[in-house]
Amino acid sequence: MTHLSRTLPIKRAAHVYLVRDNHLLLVAERMDDGSIFYGLPGGKAQAGESLANAAIRQVRVETGLSVTDLQFVSLLEGEMLTGTRNECYATFGRFTAHFTGELAPTDPEVVGTHWVPFAEVMSLVKFGPPPEVEERNPLIWIPTRDFLNGQVRTYYPI
Repeated sequence: MTHLSRTLPIKRAAHVYLVRDNHLLLVAERMDDGSIFYGLPGGKAQAGESLANAAIRQVRVETGLSVTDLQFVSLLEGEMLTGTRNECYATFGRFTAHFTGELAPTDPEVVGTHWVPFAEVMSLVKFGPPPEVEERNPLIWIPTRDFLNGQVRTYYPI
């Protein structure tokens, strides 16, 4: 039995790969430093909320779209941002789904939604500082790269 010397907060989030004609839907959000971040629709699960329900709720808020027939794709989990104020144990679910509706985000942090050709998605991802933002950690984007290349695994340790 291993003794843990510290207690980590748990972060649970879910994101959805929404695909149309070999394009992936990305949301553009303004970061605290003023830069624009491109990410997958989705976000944090609320206390007691399943990852699937979080995915459905977050996609609706960030894009205006309704998703159905949610299908599990992969799970990322492990310690993140060790040694920073945002250190946590993260569990991130990734799904695909059917969608209906018009793009009309209601999340004030979302500044746009974009259908991006598969070949261009990874070029929009920004890695690096600030180091306390998990979205800029390259490990978070490995499942997306694999999904776009048709080589996805169901589990990714962080």
